[in-house]
Amino acid sequence: MIFGTSLALFFWLILGSANDMPVKPIIARICAFPGDIKAHGFLKMACLMTFFFILHSLTFSQAVIFKGTIKDEQTLKPIPDVNIKVNGTTFGTSTDYAGNFSLKINKIPTTLLFTCVGYETASYIVTEAPKNLIEFQLRPKSYMLREVDISSKKYSFLFKDNDYSVLDYELLGDHVLLLVFKYQLKQSELILLDRNGDTLAFSPLPEVPPASLFKDFLSNVHYISKAATAYQCLYNEQDNRIQFYPGKQVDSLQAYVKPFIFKMSDRLYFQEQTATGFGTAFGYYQKGKGKKYIRRVINKKKITEYIDDQSFYQNWNYIIPTERYFLEASEYNEPVDFDFTKGFSSNKHYEENEARAHQFEFYKTIFPVIKTGDDTIAFFNFVTDSLELMDKEGTVKSAVPIAFHKKFKATADASGSVKLSNPDWRWGSTVITDDFSREVYTLFLKNGMVKVHRIDLETGTLRGGTVLPFAFPEKIEIYKGEAYFLVKRDGSNDKWKLVKCKI
Repeated sequence: MIFGTSLALFFWLILGSANDMPVKPIIARICAFPGDIKAHGFLKMACLMTFFFILHSLTFSQAVIFKGTIKDEQTLKPIPDVNIKVNGTTFGTSTDYAGNFSLKINKIPTTLLFTCVGYETASYIVTEAPKNLIEFQLRPKSYMLREVDISSKKYSFLFKDNDYSVLDYELLGDHVLLLVFKYQLKQSELILLDRNGDTLAFSPLPEVPPASLFKDFLSNVHYISKAATAYQCLYNEQDNRIQFYPGKQVDSLQAYVKPFIFKMSDRLYFQEQTATGFGTAFGYYQKGKGKKYIRRVINKKKITEYIDDQSFYQNWNYIIPTERYFLEASEYNEPVDFDFTKGFSSNKHYEENEARAHQFEFYKTIFPVIKTGDDTIAFFNFVTDSLELMDKEGTVKSAVPIAFHKKFKATADASGSVKLSNPDWRWGSTVITDDFSREVYTLFLKNGMVKVHRIDLETGTLRGGTVLPFAFPEKIEIYKGEAYFLVKRDGSNDKWKLVKCKI
């Protein structure tokens, strides 16, 4: 309406001037200006300015394609499933598994809102069409523990030098080996502590910059450099120092130790996964007898689900060309090559959907095989929802049903047994062994917090339950009933610390 009125005024003024038409009374009626209008030239200029202002606004509000990627502020890893919304509207999108998104914005300036579970809400004002991919970073939330009192739980920070940050750690029996650094990895070293945090030995690194620590199935710890060289670490108690065996390439080390999971008497037990991750097989090597498989399991249900979903995506993207696809393809400047007998021969969206399908949580299947005694093996068969205890030959001695891996909340009754109810805490798809007691634990997650439960191997039920005192803990290990993990104390850019907590 305003644009039409201004445009009419503009042309009326031009035509009126050319034909000496009485424009002042007409303008006064249209614009409803109070009082006497004295300046014909002023009116011309005002209408011209109004016209070009509206024209500029219309030009400035043309739709643009806004592309970006969203990463974790602390780890710089991409964040999937972040919701991006145009403020004041219901229009938006979400990031893919690689943290990327593309959003059509009908007008600018506008404000984008970024929301994701576990992260603080952020906003971004779009004032112009970006020429390149824009990177955003979201800050993880710091959660205060409310429903669980942890004041009675004893926890402490090991290695209290605030100038250093802990890059990685490994447990060596009653010792803890820390890989620490400061000045952006420019100064790094290995430090050996006892379980109370007292320093036993320290050593400069045989090669810098550092990458990580790695513990093999024989509990040997290796230092890994960023050049992909592995050095086995050995604590010399007599000289009170850390020694290193000659380095070897990580690829050759992994090729040797990766299949093996533990040693029992004179046998090396191994576990193999199928290429798709839907099945497993395990057995052992024995000197003079070679390789023997003792169990094979395939999750046929997940294979069926995967095939059905892939069929859906193929039908959606290959066979059914929709108006939306053609619109998106034109926005990406992608050629649409469609043959109704063959489907799309070039389709970026199908590739993205297929890649994302591999990331779906319900496709993942884990098959923990754990040494629980000198001649006892526990196999968590999440295909049949059972916990099988077998001897070293693979003979099943007992089997009990398990349900803790279902997506339910775990609550303990008066007897100490844990029952499952509504979906507040979700299972973390992790099983951890205490290398000292051989007890087995599993984790539950909720809003960045982690709860540790012990699994009763005789009944398959959960016992106890301890919520770790910090949100978003990394690399959780358990030894002698204590959990070790890495945290950033304030949840922001603080240095990484190693925490020990009684469970």
